[in-house]
Amino acid sequence: MKKLLATLAVAALLPLSYSAIATVTDASHKVPAADEKRIVSAGNGITEIIYALGAGDQLVAVDLTSNYPPQVNKLPKLGYHKQLSAEGILALKPDMLIGTDDMGPETTITQLEMAGLEVESYAIKNSAKNIHERIHSLAKLLDKEKEGEVLWKSIDSDLKAAKEMADGNDKPRVLFLLAMEGRNPSVSGAGTEANALIKLAGGFNPAEAQFNSYKPLSNESLLILAPDVIIYSDRGRGLTMEQLLESQPVLKQTPAGKNARVIPLDGRLLLGGLGPRTGETALSLAKAFYPES
Repeated sequence: MKKLLATLAVAALLPLSYSAIATVTDASHKVPAADEKRIVSAGNGITEIIYALGAGDQLVAVDLTSNYPPQVNKLPKLGYHKQLSAEGILALKPDMLIGTDDMGPETTITQLEMAGLEVESYAIKNSAKNIHERIHSLAKLLDKEKEGEVLWKSIDSDLKAAKEMADGNDKPRVLFLLAMEGRNPSVSGAGTEANALIKLAGGFNPAEAQFNSYKPLSNESLLILAPDVIIYSDRGRGLTMEQLLESQPVLKQTPAGKNARVIPLDGRLLLGGLGPRTGETALSLAKAFYPES
């Protein structure tokens, strides 16, 4: 019971999912000033950084993965970041498109550049260093360098605190599950944002050495991996720990299931590269991984 209460208390600190829907005409999202660039953002991680730097008012549209902070839902959505439309973007008369290196298709990016639109693309490498580089570069681009320094110091402080909690302790075996209705959950392996977050929080992902990206696993494989902690995202369906365990009975047989160390996570944290909420999330997870620290 003590472990359950500790886990639930920490889970309450993690960023919550939301389903708020707002209209594009909502007046609380200001129109960019005449001397500010009109920006389209593609990729939730990029969008979150822009808002965290205090430049959210310069956004005129975002892609479908951009769902945080809540006020971003007041902006037009221009499709999935890998399936952008040049016509839809140009109709908004932006000055700049900012996104990740996997936005596309390539033909759309070429059309936008030929039309004179400034396109800024950032590589995603799922590391603290990469988060720092993107914040620094975006802050310079948007003339928000002081804000960028403050933002990074806050993230870095949380990451260092998480590392201090883990130092000297045995790392728990941690799995991240993407819960799929009616199917076995997909597990994050190497090269994923979830794997990077587990490591930043001081955990060990036993699936990292087994495969890349995400993979649905059999019941036998899940038992072999024997997670001490399970983190899961259900894509905003509001699935509780109890519901997850009931829908996937095999999880009850793992150390995590037996000890009620099952933690929900806002999946938007993992879209478009790790973003400005990474530090606080890693620290919250570290508190769940090391409740005695």
